[in-house]
Amino acid sequence: MITHPFAAVGAYIQAFPLLLSSRLRLFLLAPIVANIALMVLLYTVALSYMSVAVDEMMGYIPDWMSFLNWLFYLLLNIAIGLMMFYSFSVGVNILAAPFMAFLAEKVEEQQTGKEFDEDMSFTGLMAITGRSLKREMQKLGYFLPRFIALLLLSFIPVVNIVTSVLIVLFSAWMLSLQYMDYAFDNNKVSFPEMRASLREKPLLCWTFGFIVMFGVTIPFLNLFVMPIAVVAATLLWIKVFSERFVNYADLLSQTR
Repeated sequence: MITHPFAAVGAYIQAFPLLLSSRLRLFLLAPIVANIALMVLLYTVALSYMSVAVDEMMGYIPDWMSFLNWLFYLLLNIAIGLMMFYSFSVGVNILAAPFMAFLAEKVEEQQTGKEFDEDMSFTGLMAITGRSLKREMQKLGYFLPRFIALLLLSFIPVVNIVTSVLIVLFSAWMLSLQYMDYAFDNNKVSFPEMRASLREKPLLCWTFGFIVMFGVTIPFLNLFVMPIAVVAATLLWIKVFSERFVNYADLLSQTR
């Protein structure tokens, strides 16, 4: 477990040259276009309302804790910024999901020699797209009730101090879950089983998620965060998780 953060960092380092290889370069286009649209919305809308929201929430801080205002202000800015970012990025992730699923497949094929038996006809592509969108809806259903609960708690005095930290941790967890999911889904691992596997390695997941968070704050690099994260997550699937699900898809198909 102690080495898991290093494994996450190593996967990102390895992801850069892989993504720039001739076989994977094509997959950069869709997420870049989606991220450009995301950044325009983020910087025009979020920045307009974030300071107002933070000032409103700061009114709930008791006077005797005013000496810690700078810390609360920082945490609230981070928390609200992450909430707004994730709200906007939900739509982008849904639109880019089929492309990212294909990217995860190509990385796994290139690294392991495994061949995915996908029907590349129009009907087959529509089926893959439908499967990807269904998985995104599962992630959204998991995210929304927890997001709303944390958002409501953030309006309770004193409790909102802890809530700000929880929102940051939850955002890192959701980013890890979002990008790890493509490789798991490609190998027919169900959404609950994937979450159970990730929960067993919290340091790995939080490190992975925090790297994504850091990446989206860097201009120009944030345009490439989505495909880089998918490649890194697929590498972690191969190195850390795949042995647990060897022949899982074959066994699953035999029971149907």
